[in-house]
This record gives sequence, C-alpha cells and structure tokens, in this order.
Amino acid sequence: MNSFMVDINLPEDMDMGFWEQIPSQRITVNKMMKKGIISDYSLSMDRQKLWVIINGESRKEIHRIVNSFPIRKYITYSVHSLLFHERNNISVPQFWLN
Repeated sequence: MNSFMVDINLPEDMDMGFWEQIPSQRITVNKMMKKGIISDYSLSMDRQKLWVIINGESRKEIHRIVNSFPIRKYITYSVHSLLFHERNNISVPQFWLN
C-alpha cells in the first residue's frame, strides 16, 4: 500500500451549496479514517486548503476516492506520491488495576 498527499484547494467564495455538503463530507472522511483509507486530514487556518494523506494502490485509486467526496464539485486538487509519511504517535500508558 502506498501513501499519497492530496493538496486540495477550497473555493474562495463558499456558497450555501458548499456549506450544505460539510456534514456529509465529515461523515465520509470519518468512515474512511476508520477503514484506514485516510490517515490524516488537515484544514489550513484560512480555510483555503485541505491536506489529506490517503493510502491506496495507485494514483487512479486516489483520484477515485477524492472524486467520491461530497465537496468534489467545489474543489480542485493535486495528488503527490509520498516516499514515506511519519507521525509522532503519542501513546497513553496503560493502567493496571491489581
């Protein structure tokens, strides 16, 4: 499985149609995160960019996934193949009740 960075440009003028798609977008992303398809999903402070790390076999598959997003008709995007994607996983120590 390969990782890809998807660089998404959000619309400058977000009309009501766009805002109405946000709940469906969040549901879609949450489902994909639970399945391990999406590992990271970030929004810029100015709300003009989304960055998404998507795991898949090919660029074609990544395009299919992004094209399934409810916000698809409002965005433009580019896909970048990643050599690696590391994260700092902070773990919570396990507590034992004796």
